[in-house]
Amino acid sequence: MNITFWGATDEVTGSMTFLEIGEKLILVDAGMAQGNSEVERLNALKLPFEEKSIDAIFITHAHLDHSGYLPRLVKKGFRGHIYCTPATAQLVKVILDDSASLVDENFYSDKEVVAACHMINAREWNWPVKIDDSTFTFIPAGHILGASSLIIESEGKKIVFSGDLGRQDDTLIPAPSPCPEADIIIMESTYGAKERKGNAEEELENFLLELSRKHAVGIIASFAVARAQMLLTLIYEYLGTHPDNKIRVYMDGPMMKEANRVYKRFAHLTKRPEDLFQALDNIESIDFVRQWNSIKRKEGPLLIISSSGMLTGGRIWRHIQNWQHDPDAVLFLPGYQAAGTPGRALAMGERTLEGPREEQASWSGKVLVSEAFSSHADQNELITWVSKENTKARVFLLHGEKNSKKVLEEKLKNNLLEVEVPFRGQSFKI
Repeated sequence: MNITFWGATDEVTGSMTFLEIGEKLILVDAGMAQGNSEVERLNALKLPFEEKSIDAIFITHAHLDHSGYLPRLVKKGFRGHIYCTPATAQLVKVILDDSASLVDENFYSDKEVVAACHMINAREWNWPVKIDDSTFTFIPAGHILGASSLIIESEGKKIVFSGDLGRQDDTLIPAPSPCPEADIIIMESTYGAKERKGNAEEELENFLLELSRKHAVGIIASFAVARAQMLLTLIYEYLGTHPDNKIRVYMDGPMMKEANRVYKRFAHLTKRPEDLFQALDNIESIDFVRQWNSIKRKEGPLLIISSSGMLTGGRIWRHIQNWQHDPDAVLFLPGYQAAGTPGRALAMGERTLEGPREEQASWSGKVLVSEAFSSHADQNELITWVSKENTKARVFLLHGEKNSKKVLEEKLKNNLLEVEVPFRGQSFKI
């Protein structure tokens, strides 16, 4: 058995790892690189294997940096099976539909998105997939709706892919299943150098209270999938228990609206199914130009939730440009801001921003940045997840900035684990 690391090695995004098991070629995750000036070059790199030679793909969760390359593989000749959980299957369609409208049609189009979605075989957690003499099993990973870790049992060895791991105290999604005892563990390291600070519910309540008291306009830059649904649920609960703090809340994003439909359909998988359903069912959506023409002239208290979460594009730019000269406006960034993105620049103190289509904005209002809303496990949670049942496993770290991987590597080695940080294209015989 050979493993070849490709994506999310030298960068955080673009997860993609190849396994050669006997005569079969398996791909775990098929993500697009995101977030900086290098993404076009990275996504155009020739893969180490021909696309048509891949027999099966396992998708740990729906985010673009884990699923966004699927249509490209189809365009280049992939004709095998794609496996993921039922909730992930539906969110993948939402994310790929949106991606096809943004990428160059020579990279992939709606046609390849449709074909990729038809190749998906949904599998519930703990429902094994058998390929020759190998068994593949999804278990809950927390993080977002439907997200999974993947257990592979083959040739007398057990291999675990963490996928993106959620936190133990996530507001909406139950905690990840523990990592079983394994020979090989491939795990993420997004927050490998950080311990989470802050309290998400308290920070959101303070933000909403400020909008109400100052009659201010608030803009939340949110990821359309997972973060938006968590925020909308918490906002619904807060306003329901604080009727005197009247704030008009709008959602602006077609992808967010489609993701809401999936979350409502699978609300039973969350910790707050009733409040989630009501929040997503009752939110006002900006769907027409006439609505926007009316809203952009309104005064606070007013709150708009829009994408993208890192300000790399999307409808949020029209809100930033519209209220950029309002000193009382508040722009809230409750999510990870990758290096090279406008969101990271704003979080670091820059106030003159440039959008993906050369939009310009000089933000005069307040900026709030928080890591309390992250759906990723922090350093302590990552260490506990991998170390609780494992003292002899060989661990490979992916999906983290250089410092995150370095710090987590040192911590895990202190726990007597063998740890490696592979580079793109590096192969290992297992």
